[in-house]
Amino acid sequence: MRIIRMSLLSIVFLFFAAHGEEVTKLLEAGDQCYLRLQTEEALRNYEEADSLAPGRSETLIRLARAYSDIGWLHWQNGSSAESYYVRSVAIADTLVQLYPNLPAAHFWCALTTGSLIPFRGTSEKIHIGKVVRFQAEKAIELDSTYSYAYIILAIFERELAKLSWFERTIARIVFGEDLHGSFARSEELLQKALKYDSSSTYAFFELSLTYEAMGKKAESIVSLKRVIDLPVSSQREERQRQNAEKLRAKLQSDK
Repeated sequence: MRIIRMSLLSIVFLFFAAHGEEVTKLLEAGDQCYLRLQTEEALRNYEEADSLAPGRSETLIRLARAYSDIGWLHWQNGSSAESYYVRSVAIADTLVQLYPNLPAAHFWCALTTGSLIPFRGTSEKIHIGKVVRFQAEKAIELDSTYSYAYIILAIFERELAKLSWFERTIARIVFGEDLHGSFARSEELLQKALKYDSSSTYAFFELSLTYEAMGKKAESIVSLKRVIDLPVSSQREERQRQNAEKLRAKLQSDK
């Protein structure tokens, strides 16, 4: 009986070891596709990895990123993006539930939830904004060097600073408080993001938008040049680089 039990345990161990090895291969294959700017092919590998071993943090993070990227690329092309964003939100929510002490889980919850803002009405946009801020601040609470979370908060600050009087009125009615943002605070947060990740194209791109909103064209152009010059590591970053080229050309022609 003991021999049979040991044999069964050996079979179970080998089964999970084989699955673990296959999952690792699928994640590595997906990562290679992602670096080759083949986001949808990367997603297929990540989906298969998750089907073999559901709920692993490294897989869920990749899934949230891939769905978010594809949604953003569709949105950039003027095609349907909402379904991809909704899926990325669901994955990020699972991440937070399973790994509440993982900074990346809260960052992806903030990013993916914020992606729904263009598809929602004014009051819901304001509610989403509060969720985004909470999740980004939670990521920083867990890891004060988490660069991407500072970028989220910087965008939040900039967009709050651009709210119309009507949107501020709605915020007061819905939440009983005034929501204010600051371009200077947005810049400060982005500089902090760059302190922890000096090659972040996302931070440089958002910094260019904050400088543009502040009327600082020269500084915006410098930030855009950094986006253009830095290497890309995803299809989304390549499109961002193209957007940076277009925006820089526009700013230079307006000078």
